[in-house]
Amino acid sequence: MKFVVTIDTEEEWDWDAGFPVRNSSVNNILKLERFHELCQRFNVATTYFVNHPVLVEDSAASIIQEFARTPRTEIGMHVHPWATPPKVGEDELVAYSFLENLPADVANQKLQITYQLLRERGFRPTSFRGGRYSSGPVTWQFLLEHGFRADASICPYSSWADVGAPDYGSEGVLPRQIRHDRISDDIATLWSIPLTRVYSRTPHYFWNAVTSGIEESWLRRLKLIGAMDVLGLVRRIWLNFETESVSRMKWLVIHASRLQLPYLCFTVHSSSLSVGPNPYARTSTDVDRIMDGIEQIFQLMQDRGNYATCTVTELVEQLEQ
Repeated sequence: MKFVVTIDTEEEWDWDAGFPVRNSSVNNILKLERFHELCQRFNVATTYFVNHPVLVEDSAASIIQEFARTPRTEIGMHVHPWATPPKVGEDELVAYSFLENLPADVANQKLQITYQLLRERGFRPTSFRGGRYSSGPVTWQFLLEHGFRADASICPYSSWADVGAPDYGSEGVLPRQIRHDRISDDIATLWSIPLTRVYSRTPHYFWNAVTSGIEESWLRRLKLIGAMDVLGLVRRIWLNFETESVSRMKWLVIHASRLQLPYLCFTVHSSSLSVGPNPYARTSTDVDRIMDGIEQIFQLMQDRGNYATCTVTELVEQLEQ
């Protein structure tokens, strides 16, 4: 089975304090070497989804350029609308923090500016993840026209209460071709490569319907979902190094084939890998916990011997073959 490791590579800020529309700090990028060295030591392919604040800062961009020169490292594109020109009105910032909610011409400008900056830094990205997992038709058309192969924005069986948030409540874990178009003389294909957020029992769609029904009704007051988790009946597991316990991620690694998963996609934010205002990395103990969890997972994958590492674009190429 294939597995990918993805890093949303971006500015740091206190996620509980709104969106930083100016003076974005990217100090976390200067401390990413510890993580990258760990990936290299275990020969794990990595896909860094890099955004505008990182690319515009010379010292941060140079570190990403160094990473790109190491084996099995892919540089993809990431867009935070609030931190990417042209700026939008702060009165609508919550809804406009999702790229696909912006007027099409504004969204395209943000995509074009980020893409052009990537090219100027020496990268030709072929994979994308939307900030706050936002994606859709406007984004897909841009990605097709610029030679992208993968959109890794979908977080299966997930929805958020924020105004304008994407609703992936009915989106499953399977990769799929989401758009075809004739670009020049060729037919281009864009693939959706979802993150891995699944249930501990199959069929996933059934358990998603059960838990969603409970969450959206008076039954939530009975705390049935927590009870099912404690009793081991069913639980939702996300391969997110920040939020998920190592024991649950290990369980999913061991049982992935039985759960009929097509691949595993791990994720983490760059700002969670060094001490800062990110809620998951306020102290060195927090960072050590995350890094130790990553190392344990890499060691397990290596010990089991039935996993092969690849970047997001390599995964698409293998799917097509």
